[in-house]
Amino acid sequence: ADAQEPPDTIPSDSVIALSGIRVEVARMRAGVIPIVEAPFPVNMIRRDAIERAHHSVAEILENLPGVSLGNQVGSPFQPDLRLRGFSVSPVVGLPQSISVFVDGVRVNEADASQVHFNLLPMRDLERVELVRGPAGSFGKNTLAGALNLVTRRGFGAGQVEAEVFGGDFNHFGGSLLAFGEVAGFDLYSRLSYRRMDGWRMKNYAQQLQAFIKVGRRGVRSDAWISYTLSSDSIEGPQALPESWLEGGALPVDVISPPTDRRELQYTGGNGDYFRPRLHFLNGYLERTLNSALQVSLSGFARLVDFTQFNDNVTEADVMGITGIASGGGALQVRYEPDPDVAIAGGIDVARNDVDIEILELPNRAFPNIERGTTELAGTAENNLGFYTDLFWRVDPRTALHSSLRFDHVDVPFKDFLDPEHSGENRFNQLTGALGVSWETGVGMRLFAGYARGFRAPVILEITCADPEDPCPLPFELGADPPLEPVTTDSWQAGFRTERDRISTNVTAYWSEVHNDLFSVIDPEQPTRGFFRNLEGTRRVGLEGSVTIRSIPAIPGASIQGSLAWTRATFETHATLAAPFLEEEEDENSDQTLPPPVVEPGDRFPLVPPLTAGFALSYERGEYRTDLSLHYVGERFLVGDEGNNGDFGKLAGYTLVNLDVSREVGAATLYVEVKNLLDQSYNPFGLISPNVRGPSEDIERFFTPGLPRRMLIGARLRLQ
Repeated sequence: ADAQEPPDTIPSDSVIALSGIRVEVARMRAGVIPIVEAPFPVNMIRRDAIERAHHSVAEILENLPGVSLGNQVGSPFQPDLRLRGFSVSPVVGLPQSISVFVDGVRVNEADASQVHFNLLPMRDLERVELVRGPAGSFGKNTLAGALNLVTRRGFGAGQVEAEVFGGDFNHFGGSLLAFGEVAGFDLYSRLSYRRMDGWRMKNYAQQLQAFIKVGRRGVRSDAWISYTLSSDSIEGPQALPESWLEGGALPVDVISPPTDRRELQYTGGNGDYFRPRLHFLNGYLERTLNSALQVSLSGFARLVDFTQFNDNVTEADVMGITGIASGGGALQVRYEPDPDVAIAGGIDVARNDVDIEILELPNRAFPNIERGTTELAGTAENNLGFYTDLFWRVDPRTALHSSLRFDHVDVPFKDFLDPEHSGENRFNQLTGALGVSWETGVGMRLFAGYARGFRAPVILEITCADPEDPCPLPFELGADPPLEPVTTDSWQAGFRTERDRISTNVTAYWSEVHNDLFSVIDPEQPTRGFFRNLEGTRRVGLEGSVTIRSIPAIPGASIQGSLAWTRATFETHATLAAPFLEEEEDENSDQTLPPPVVEPGDRFPLVPPLTAGFALSYERGEYRTDLSLHYVGERFLVGDEGNNGDFGKLAGYTLVNLDVSREVGAATLYVEVKNLLDQSYNPFGLISPNVRGPSEDIERFFTPGLPRRMLIGARLRLQ
């Protein structure tokens, strides 16, 4: 978004779009569509609400309509985010269908398009924008929408701020912030650190992050450069079998189990961990040539390396070491001959050099295996995109928007251990959008539009697509059958109102997805899987939200509510397993695995049909209180894609959170309580044999949600 900030009378956590703010439908800062006239819904979250989040950017979005968070790995720093039946996640293997940008740079990782929320500069964001649907010119991965993160600038008088906090599970940390204007330059910088032992075994997390941004704004020009450093260590205790959680037999090596069995870690070995390090340099230059013409230029270099360790039971431990060096830039020209017409066109390029080494390590089950490299491969991926956007206010009540984009993606595969397996993969795709909005009355506008989006397969999907040879996680790499790019045709229509103190937004959408990429897990060996295209899937839904500001009966109070219905279905007959994995009885049990077949109409796992949110904010004097409620409906488990029902569903749950803060002079004191009612819930579940059980029965596995926890902190501001 671009232009003025919303008025101070608007609650800081409002997500209702306001006039005068422009959507960044292009890769650059300057867009062409005023939000109030956009033919698609956009949510915007401002800085004050962002500052109350303490784990990830994903939790900032939790109360938006249709958004739900999962957690496969068991760490609050690595959630899965689902929107409109699509997902984005740090987990390799989950189809990634939401594009994420930081100051115009795509941060979906080049190896698997996953997003590591822990690497995003969450505390340094000015605003978060969620554009719903494949609208605009965001390019690949934008099937459900685009998440655009805009970092802060150091405008204003100089200020230093120190923050410290601590809470349950030995959670503590702090940050030092400094910003201001010096000699015509604006400077913003923050250094932050946190650590948490976690409430489960092998649930430790540590994060170190530094962010600095220097800019200069003139009458006709604006420029800035930023640098982000992140260095983390995060453990993930993963899912637990239901029998353990209900008091069943534990392995003999679990000598002193905790009173609360949700704290257990499954393998009993070293545990999974993820250790990333990020260096991210980004720059932007904007020049206004005359009253109608503006040119923008950006460039970035992003270096990230991470070590992912998988603690296994049915086979040797696996360590993946990935290095990604990315660089690129974008050039955009924006032409606005009069207030009713705006045109933007541009080109963006990106190069991703990816090197992946996979090692096999001995463990208790396989002690005689020698540590060694099993895969050594990579890619030098090239991306080239051309786009154009047009906004035309036909008359005072009617506005049209269209966009067109061409992408060329070149993903060569390089096998350094066996060069004969190397190969080329090229994808060319034309996408675009067309929409209209009408002002039907004072403060009310209808909108409707069509958009086509796509997602290109990435290196880990391309090289793990053979059902005859499912890959271990992290995936082994090889010359596998080719995959097709995913495309979606999406229609959405709705209305938004802005009257006095009440804002509403209602949207209905329908998305037909072609060649959808699906991660198939081997039901006999849940550490193995492969990718395949499905001929067709569908997402249909209805989203609504309402905000009531400054309630007359309760001065200082505001209410926000949201409700969404989502139906994500397979629309083709498909066998989601390797050919040799037919339905058969387990040798040690009278149970059978669900048939690995889906039919048209079967629901996607982990997609709740109903989600709802409610937030009450109250400000009086130096006090502020925020009470929020989030409901997630029941979901099918991973492994039950055919909706057979023999293993039931993940139960729905409701979480209540409370935040209270008080201004005391230059200090802000705050208390945050998550899961206030101490709800026992499971954000993730799958069906799998319990290989550490007495009879290796097939049963449900759950990743337990975090119990009630409190965080207390203080921020001290110094001029």
